[in-house]
Amino acid sequence: MDIRDGTARGGLTGRAVRAAVPVLATLLLLTGCIVRTETDGREDEDTGGSPGAAPEVPMRIVEQDDLILAFVPVSISGQGPFMFALDTGASASVVDEAVADRVGLPRTGERRSVSGVLGTGEVPVAEVEQWEVGEVALEPGEVTVVDLGPPRGGGGIQGLLGSDVLSDFGSITVDYDDEVLTLHSP
Repeated sequence: MDIRDGTARGGLTGRAVRAAVPVLATLLLLTGCIVRTETDGREDEDTGGSPGAAPEVPMRIVEQDDLILAFVPVSISGQGPFMFALDTGASASVVDEAVADRVGLPRTGERRSVSGVLGTGEVPVAEVEQWEVGEVALEPGEVTVVDLGPPRGGGGIQGLLGSDVLSDFGSITVDYDDEVLTLHSP
């Protein structure tokens, strides 16, 4: 395992990363998601610290074997932050069942079918009224609730931030070198 700068920041230990990567890989296969970067190579005119600058969110980049994962801090109902994998290929954001229970996310009673290479399954849906990525407020909405497994070694994947949320920003820039997610206005 290799963390970009040789250390595991924010409490995600090497052991937790090794345990979390297979869980994320399984979840990605189940939901048919692919982690990819959403950039078009253009510079944003809104950057540079001006009052209208696009907000930036710190990321943690984790590399293991052939996988590169980007984690962002997500707070829900004033609790957290929780480590969510950035996943532009996921059509719906996911919250770990333990996190949903901890913050008291109300279930809607609806169950959504997810399918992928490993098969299909039905997962519950919860309402989230107040949440942020970094210090950027997100629109209220629904998330699927999935048991991502118990945290290992003090950390683990606690959710996926998918395109259902990220598309609200029009475009995003994922800067792997500087470990920053920039959220542009639509």
